[in-house]
This record gives sequence, structure tokens and C-alpha cells, in this order.
Amino acid sequence: MHAPRRGAAIRGGSVVNIYRARRYIKGTIITFIWVMRGIEISDRVSVLGVSPHIAGKGNFRFGSRVSFRGLGSRSWFHARRNASLSIGSKSFINSGVMIDASVAVSIGKRCLIGDSVVIQDSNYHEVEDGAGVKAKAVLIGDNVWIGRNSIILPGVEIGDHSVIGAGSVVTKSAPPRSLVAGNPARIIREIVAPQDYIRF
Repeated sequence: MHAPRRGAAIRGGSVVNIYRARRYIKGTIITFIWVMRGIEISDRVSVLGVSPHIAGKGNFRFGSRVSFRGLGSRSWFHARRNASLSIGSKSFINSGVMIDASVAVSIGKRCLIGDSVVIQDSNYHEVEDGAGVKAKAVLIGDNVWIGRNSIILPGVEIGDHSVIGAGSVVTKSAPPRSLVAGNPARIIREIVAPQDYIRF
């Protein structure tokens, strides 16, 4: 068994360092641009690939070290006038995520949001005559994992440490430590997790 060549190890380390430096610089530039647009950011964001498209005249707040991935498809965030969209510290947003806030969408700390997840606090149109448009805040707790292609609908509250299975359509709230899945989604079982548990 041959020991790795010293030169190869150095070159590999250099590639990693250059990659990290590029991400750091990109994140710093995007943070500056967003802050100049009036977006509240606690600390520099991290972006891999294409940065999310941010639209609307509402209030946007991103916590410290929020990470965005934009590989394959771009995420889209929209907050209407007087609405708020917030993402807590150290949360991760994967590619192709759509978040639309008519009232408020709040995502807690250290959350994992999978590819192509849709989160919306309005149904946009009335279902039947006289029903009106439903718009109610969506509140997602800390350390929540939402699987790819899931849809979170108006008025839903998801408690800390919960997991939403891929492809779920969530129409009802779930208490902390819930495993939720299905269309329409239902609570499958309770998740065993101490209060200080971190899923990362």
C-alpha cells in the first residue's frame, strides 16, 4: 500500500480552499446586495449555485449563516406589501424552493428545507362563491426537516424537531416532534428528540 504523494494532498487541499474562498466571497457580495435592498440579515449568507430570486415589497429577515443551494433550479421568495418572510439562523434552503408570504411565513433556526418545497400562507382564490380568500400565517419551528416536493398550506404551524416526509401536502398543524407524511398529510408518530437536539 503506497502512501499518498505529498504534492497530490497539497493540490487537493488547495482546490478545497479555493472553493471555500469563492463561496465566501460570493456570499459576502450577495449579502451586501440584499442589505442594500433593505433585507435584514444578521450575518453573511452562504450561496451555492444561483442565489434565490427575491420579490415583493414586504419585509425579509434572514438569520446568521443561512445557506441557500441553487443547483438545477432557482428558489423564489415573495413577500407582499406589509407581509413578512423570515428564515432563522443556520437553516438550509435547497434548490427550487418557493415561499410566498401574503401575511407571514416564519422558518425557525437550523431547519432543512428540501428541493422544490412550496410554502404559502394564502390560497390566492376562493374555492366557492362567498368563501373568500384564505390567508393565515405559516409558522415553522426550530430544527424542522421538510422533505422534497412537500407543500405547506395556509395557517399551518409545525412544532420544533418535526419531520415532514417527501411529497406531503400539509393542511393541518403538527405539535413538536411529529413525523408527518401523506396527501393529505397526517401525523405518523412522535419523534424521540431532546430539546437541545440538532439534526445537522
